Amino acid sequence: MLSNEPAHFPEAGVEPAATPDMMPFPRRGPCGGRTLVRLGLAAVVCLFAAAAAQPATAGILSHHAIYDLSLAKSRSGGAVSQAKGRLEFEWVDACTGWTVAQRTRVELVSAEGQVMVFGWSLNSHESRDGLDFRFSIRRLNADRSAEDVRGEAHLDGPGKGGVAVYEEPSPQRVALPPGTIFPSAHSLALIEAARSGKSPLWRTVFDGSGEQGLYGLSAAISPVSSTTASDRPLLRGVESWNVDLAYFGLNDTAAEPEHEQRLRLYANGVVDELLLDYGDFVLRAELAQLKGLPQHECPPG
Repeated sequence: MLSNEPAHFPEAGVEPAATPDMMPFPRRGPCGGRTLVRLGLAAVVCLFAAAAAQPATAGILSHHAIYDLSLAKSRSGGAVSQAKGRLEFEWVDACTGWTVAQRTRVELVSAEGQVMVFGWSLNSHESRDGLDFRFSIRRLNADRSAEDVRGEAHLDGPGKGGVAVYEEPSPQRVALPPGTIFPSAHSLALIEAARSGKSPLWRTVFDGSGEQGLYGLSAAISPVSSTTASDRPLLRGVESWNVDLAYFGLNDTAAEPEHEQRLRLYANGVVDELLLDYGDFVLRAELAQLKGLPQHECPPG
C-alpha cells in the first residue's frame, strides 16, 4: 500500500532506500526505463522548455511548477494498482539560452502489493539559436543503483544534421539526421503550430534520454473551450490548447507509439492537465503549485 507521507525528491548522488518487497525497475516495454524517464524529459523538456523570445513566442513565462502524480487508469488486468509521486520543474530564460531543472519521484504498487520507487533528475541548457544543447540526467532505480547520462549536442545549422557526444555512461557519438531539433526549439514549433491552427505536427527531437536520445514526435492540437478557463493568476485569460503527443522510436517498425500523452498547453509555456499513457497504466499529473520567476536582465544584442 502507498505511504501517506509526501513524495520526497531524490537528491543528486543519494540512492533511494529499498523496501523488502520492492519491484525491479522495468527496463523495456510500454512502461520500460526509456519511456518512464521520458515522463520527465519529453512531457517536461519538450513542452515546458518553451520557446524563444521572438514575436511568435512573446510572453513565455520563466516559472517553477510542481505536479502531483497519481494513477488515472490501470490496464492489463490491473498490473499497477496504485501510484503517487511528484514532478518538480523549473524553466528559465538565461539570456544565452534556456535552462531546465527537473526532479521526479514515482512510487508504483502492483496488484500483488509489490512496491517500486524510482526517480530521476535533469539539468539542461539549450542555446537561443537552437543549435547547441547540453544535458545531464541521473536516474535512480528501485534497486538503489544510479545511472548517469551526460553529454552535449550540436547542429550544423537550422534544418541541418549534427552530432551528439556522450560522456556518460560511456563515450559515444550519435549522428543527428537533418531536421533534428532540440526540446526548446520543438516547443517553439509546437506553440507556433497551435497559434496558426496547423495540426498535426511531426518533428525529430533529440533530448539525450534513451539509448541514442532521438525519437519522432507527432502532435495533434485542438483549441480549448473558453468555458474551461483556469482560475490561477498566471494562467487566467491565457490562450490554451489540448495537445495529444505520440512518441516513436526512429528505428522502430511498429505502427504503435512507445508512449502517448495528453495535456493542456498554455501560450505562456505552462502545461497542465497531463495524462501520461504507458500502455499498462496511465498517470495523471496535476498542477499543484505555479510560481513565476524573475526575468534575467540580458545585455543588449
